[in-house]
Amino acid sequence: MPDDSAITKAVHDAYAAISFKEGEKPRYNEIQNYFIPEAQLINFRTDTAQVVDIKHFIDPLYKNFIEGNHIHLFYEEEIFGRTEQFGRVAHRISTYVTYLNKRDTAMERGVNSFQLIKTKAGWKVSSIIWDVEKPALKVPEYYLKK
Repeated sequence: MPDDSAITKAVHDAYAAISFKEGEKPRYNEIQNYFIPEAQLINFRTDTAQVVDIKHFIDPLYKNFIEGNHIHLFYEEEIFGRTEQFGRVAHRISTYVTYLNKRDTAMERGVNSFQLIKTKAGWKVSSIIWDVEKPALKVPEYYLKK
């Protein structure tokens, strides 16, 4: 695909925006730079979808999670991804792992479905839908192979 590397970079940039190392402060104001202003985030962590816009995801949800749980390291990265694109629309299925407060043990694994659009400023995330791995819901092998 002609824009696969740019789409992959946009997704990896979104992961990097929410990640921070020990001794760093979260960059709350930078997160929305990788999303369109109307972006929606849909989380299936529980049985009911939680739908928020990007502003409400950053503050209060993400900010309260980080500060309320005294998180001093948050790192999320893609371990598998596949892109599909047609014109100025793209989808990236992205298996991720999350590390909290230490990088030696992943705290969570799940699958993100990123929808992106090509803007004048480049590829931006228009929505993310995700679910997390649970005892009764394991990430399938085809979302783990490189």
